[in-house]
Amino acid sequence: MPKLKDLFPRTYTPNQVVALNVARARAMRGWTQEQAANALSPYLGARWSNASFSAVERSIKGDRVKQFSADELVALSRGFDLPIGWFFLPPPPEENAGLDSPEARRGADMGILLDIVLGTPSSSPPYREALLAYAAATASAEAEGRGAGAAGYGTVEERLDGLAELRAANELRQAFGDVAEARDVLLRLAGLLDRLEGRDPDDSSHEPAPAGTKTKGTRRSKS
Repeated sequence: MPKLKDLFPRTYTPNQVVALNVARARAMRGWTQEQAANALSPYLGARWSNASFSAVERSIKGDRVKQFSADELVALSRGFDLPIGWFFLPPPPEENAGLDSPEARRGADMGILLDIVLGTPSSSPPYREALLAYAAATASAEAEGRGAGAAGYGTVEERLDGLAELRAANELRQAFGDVAEARDVLLRLAGLLDRLEGRDPDDSSHEPAPAGTKTKGTRRSKS
């Protein structure tokens, strides 16, 4: 988890982060507030007026902050056709904003939101196991005609693998700033290790394997 910082110029509550990302989603879709309200109304069960939509977006930096319910978050995800994690994306880095959180008096690092959305090495395994168990159970129920099927086991596993890749990419960006730069750094480190072990860095037999291929480790003989 990212370290908590001592001071941020401003902080956002989680509800303000959601409001910010509602505005981002509307801008990305190219919708007016009226069009967005129409897209959301089937899932909200009611239509937000233009005044209500304006109040949501004003709460990003206003004193009156919209308090989103779980029902509304699901409706936002369905209406905008975006994963629910979209609505917890941190503000742009140039804002240098912190997350308003009870345990951090002057704001917590916004990277905490990425840990919440993408998971961490400690939080992901129980989530993965529960999702796979659910997918297997629903597939079994569907096969036996006992209920409607959900996403199949394979589909859930593929989605979880994609989430793990996103998490790894995020960790690389935090460490190196850019994935391409990270690859260059790691290749340079590999070359340095080869030289330290007395290998010829130009020996093609020790070149990194292409992405996606598996390589067998080499055991050193004991002296």
